[in-house]
Parts: sequence; structure tokens; C-alpha cells
Amino acid sequence: MYQDQALPRRPFLGLELRARPAEGASEGLEVVRVAEGGAAALAGVRAGDRLVALGDVTVSEPRALVALVRGLVPGAPLHFEIVRDGARVTLPGKATPLPVERIAGAEVRLGHVTVRDSWRQRTLFAIPTAGGPPFTTVLFLSGLGTASCELPQDPEDPMRAFLSGLADAGIATMRVERSGVGDSEGPPCQTTGFFDEVEGYRAAIESLAQDPLVGRIVIFGHSLGGMIAPILAGEGTQTRGVVVFGTSQLKWVDCMVRATRRQRILAGMEGEELEKYVAAWSEMHASVCREGMFPRDVFAKRPELAWLEGTSCHGETMFGRHVSLFQEIERLDLPALWRTTNVPVLVLHGSYDYAAAPDEGRMIADEIAAASPGRSHFVLLDKVGHDMRRHESYAQSFKNPRAGVWDDGLLRAMLEWLSHEGLGPAA
Repeated sequence: MYQDQALPRRPFLGLELRARPAEGASEGLEVVRVAEGGAAALAGVRAGDRLVALGDVTVSEPRALVALVRGLVPGAPLHFEIVRDGARVTLPGKATPLPVERIAGAEVRLGHVTVRDSWRQRTLFAIPTAGGPPFTTVLFLSGLGTASCELPQDPEDPMRAFLSGLADAGIATMRVERSGVGDSEGPPCQTTGFFDEVEGYRAAIESLAQDPLVGRIVIFGHSLGGMIAPILAGEGTQTRGVVVFGTSQLKWVDCMVRATRRQRILAGMEGEELEKYVAAWSEMHASVCREGMFPRDVFAKRPELAWLEGTSCHGETMFGRHVSLFQEIERLDLPALWRTTNVPVLVLHGSYDYAAAPDEGRMIADEIAAASPGRSHFVLLDKVGHDMRRHESYAQSFKNPRAGVWDDGLLRAMLEWLSHEGLGPAA
């Protein structure tokens, strides 16, 4: 299998550790699970062991391992110091690279794109094992989170089912790792802005357009990615269609205030407490996104809002991203961007989406239809949440999302639309 050798693969420990020391344990963190093919498994670490040190560094909490592991060189010696059955044991091994993920019905190829002639970002190109080129290819634009776009080990992960379903239908897919995430070079995504993110996807489209395996290019934007989609779709003829799921065309502040109210109601908040909570966050979002302030400056200037400070709002960041990202989104005229796209657009929205309400998705379809009748299509997915899972109730989608299950209605709706628009593999 061809794999890009230019961009090094990151090391893979393959360890899941309990966040707190086991009761009565004097040292180390309990190993909950050991993934096959990881450095820990190859060295002989087992579930139930307590990890005391990695190399010469004592392990006190799982998060402390992240920076340590990122600095490891695949192939270099690495020993695990553990406690097993009361005895301290040193297991020799070596740092191993993360295996290439497996997707049913597809061959995953690793590559990269160069962004702004400065850094390289990892690409994951899943090519159907059935059928032949040129393949209709879907480029995924990710949501707000800062985690890697590579699939987790969870076999029930909705994105795994989605990618596999597209591969079975003869459709290739590409994902782009954000700057500073996973194998990607570049500044940490927690420090970058909205248009930095756009540049990575723009480079991916240019790469796909030159690949002989690729035929039609279709964009799929989820959540935040749905706000990037109309920018890329309006820039030329390389993109033949756009699908968005769980996104909005509202100004960022308005979108977030609505989402805050919706989520607090789902959490059981009501009355004066609800109104106070929403008003405070509304002032915070407006101060940051419209007045250009950092959260730390808002707290200094308006001490009555100090109770909002926490992991989701502090310093120069909100929700794990630098506030410049949200300030740049706030300045976008998304309705105008959608009107100026000239390709077919499918708008998908779950009826149990707590991040963006279904009417926000319908606004996009209506905006496009007003400018170009027949170019947009809206599909409401019954009982589906922002995470592509089907849930028993709206409240469950928010309070206990992992209880939901993958719903293939999203996949079926997309495949039907691709076929209707002449963008499917048999077209």
C-alpha cells in the first residue's frame, strides 16, 4: 500500500488509562485497555497493570502523556515501568508509529497538503476497493472540536459507519487533519483562526482536482464545516456539489445565544436562572465577537461575568479555539455566500440537533432557493442529533449522546441526492 513518507507518522502508545489513581494504589495509573499494535501492547503491557513511568518520565495523569508522546521518535527505544501483582517491572520496547486506520470497503492512503507554503497537514484518502476511477470524492469539513479527524477505536463511531457506507457505494472520501493536530505540522489549532482552517481545505481541493483517481468533488460540511462550505463552493468550478449537516447561516453570536438557551433548557434550567445564564453568555459572545475583546479582558472589565471563566472560556480562547476564529466567522455574510454558490446543495438536519436548530438549516435551503429555485434540497432527519446518532429523546441527545445509535438515514439521503444530481459513481 502506498503511504506518504514525507510527513512522519506520530507515535502510538495504544493505552487507555484511568484518570485517577486506583483506590489504595500507592503509585501509577491503572491501564484500562491496551490497543493491538501499539507500543504498549508490543512491550507486554496488560490491562490491570499500573503505569508508573514512560521512559525516564514519571506518569501522574493521562494528559501529561500527550506532549511526551508527541515528542517521541518512532523506532526509538522506549521502556514502560509498571506495577503488576504488587511488583515493579520494567518492560523494554520501542516507540511505534500509529497504524493506518481500517475502513470496511476502502483502502486508506496517507498523504499531505502544504498550506501557505509553510507547513504540511495530514490527509486521509479512503478509496473504494470496489469499482474503478475516477471516483466521486467527498471532502469532509470538520466541526469545531480540536481532536484528530482520524477514526477512534470505537467500532460504533458514526463517522466510521458513514465512511464505510460511502465506500460501499463506490464513493471516495478525504479528511484533512487540522494544523498542529495528529501528524500535521503548523501552529496548534487552538491558536489559529477561521481562515487558517479554510486554507487547509482549499489546498485539499486543489490536490484532489489534480488526482487522476478523482472525478467529481463534493464538499460535506458538518457544523462549523458547514460555514466553510459556501466559501469554497463559490470559488470556482472544481466543486460540483455541497452537502451540509447540522449547521447555520446565522451570525455566530446569534447562533451561540440560541444554542445556549436550547441546551440549558434541555439540562433542566428554567425561569430567572435561565434568563440570567443566557444573558451573561450573550454579553460574553457579543464582547468577544463584536467588540474584539479577549475573555480575560471581559472578566477584568466586567467582574460580574467572572463566574463564566472556566475550561470553555478563559485567556484568549473559547471552547478550545482562539477567539479570532469566532470573530472572523461573525464578520461573514453567510446568506450572501450561500446565494452566490452555483452548485446543487443538500441541507441535512437532525430534528434532535441541540447545537443548531432545524430551522437554521432550513434557512440555508430557503436562502438558496430564493436566489436559484431548485438548486437546494432540505431533508429533516427524524430523531437524529448533532452527532449523526438516533436518540430516544431530545434530552438524551444532549445529556447522554453515547446512548444513541448510528442512523443510516443520513447516508441514504445523501446517496439519493447524489444520484438525483448526477454526482453518484454510476452517473
